[in-house]
This record gives sequence, structure tokens and C-alpha cells, in this order.
Amino acid sequence: MNLNKPTVEELKMDDKKIFKILQKWFSVLELREIPKKKDRRNFEQFLAWISAEKLDKDFHAYLMSVDAKNPYENGLEKCATLQHKNIDIGLIQQGIRKKTTPLYAHYEQHKEVIGKYYNVNDQVFDLIFEEIFMLLKSQNLELLLIYADITYWMAVPNDDVKIHKFCKSFTKQFKDEGVCIEHYTQLDCLRSTWNFKKKSQLITGSFYVLFQEALIT
Repeated sequence: MNLNKPTVEELKMDDKKIFKILQKWFSVLELREIPKKKDRRNFEQFLAWISAEKLDKDFHAYLMSVDAKNPYENGLEKCATLQHKNIDIGLIQQGIRKKTTPLYAHYEQHKEVIGKYYNVNDQVFDLIFEEIFMLLKSQNLELLLIYADITYWMAVPNDDVKIHKFCKSFTKQFKDEGVCIEHYTQLDCLRSTWNFKKKSQLITGSFYVLFQEALIT
């Protein structure tokens, strides 16, 4: 019995779709041959296909990642879509650092109280992606997040129909590897703040106040 036999739905699925959409979004990718059928549902093969290329001294990427140990290494400088626009990336990075530095300081000060319930890196990631989202919005671009062993992001054209098709196909294509995708939208509060609110029901209100202070410092 072949346990890896594809389902009827998988047989009907156009597993070239995500690659074709990416080639329409980013014309440079048209020069890259779409992976063979046996490799199209392999996320590592997808990463290899869309990997950054080095031109002169600069890297040009269409899929960026955020370093969990150093969130200021967030791929903004490598984003090919932004490299051709008149944007001061250094200024954006300064703004990110200005917002996130107080969080680390506040956490260090109160980690014995809130450390069990609060992951400071989650909060920093949220702030970084919110800043990237706002930057992309100003350029009529949308933000896609891909959750795998690390978190990746993409800046894509503002086309809800095509984005929906891409995300739907992407989810089906890599669901067996536990990889998922999100079309980022701005919430009334940060995602990690919402999660912490739910956890804070188990602790006193004063602890939650300590957390909130870090956001407005």
C-alpha cells in the first residue's frame, strides 16, 4: 500500500500556480525554471527556487526572514521590491529600534514578574512586522508572512484576488510540512498583546499594567 499516494484533490491541484503567480509579481523570477513536479511540494525546494541573488555587492531578495536572535536583521535592505524605490531604509530601521529597545529594557526590569507569561521576542516581532506593513502600505504593497522553522515575509503587489489565490494554493501545497501563510492585516492591538491579555487572566491586573507600560514608554 502506497501511503504517499496523492489524493484526488492533490491530483487536480495546479502545483505550478504559486510559481506562476510569483513570476507575474516579480519578472526576474521568469528566468528561473519552475521546479520539477516531484519537488513542487517540497518547501526546501521552494526556498531554493526563490533564493536571493547577489548583484555587485548587494543581495536582491523576494523572500526575506527575521533573525530570531537579532530581529534588527529583518531583510529590509535585501527586499528587491523596495530597493528600486526612494526609501531611506536606515531611517526605518532606526524607527524600529526606537520602538523595540524600551521593550527589552522593560522586560529585563520586570522579567521575574511577567517572564512566565510574556515572550518579549514575540512582541518585538509584532512591532517589526507592523512597521514593515505600514511601510509597504505607503508603497501600495501588501505583506505576506510565511511561518516555517523561521518566519519569512514577502512584499507583493496590492491585488486581493491574486493574493487570495496564492495563499490558498500555498497552504494546500505545503500543508503536510506544517508551513502556513498569512496575508497580514493590522489589528486593533498587536497579536502578542492579545495573547498576553488572555494569559493575563491567570495573573493579577498589576502585572498586565507592567506589560502595557513598555508599549507606551
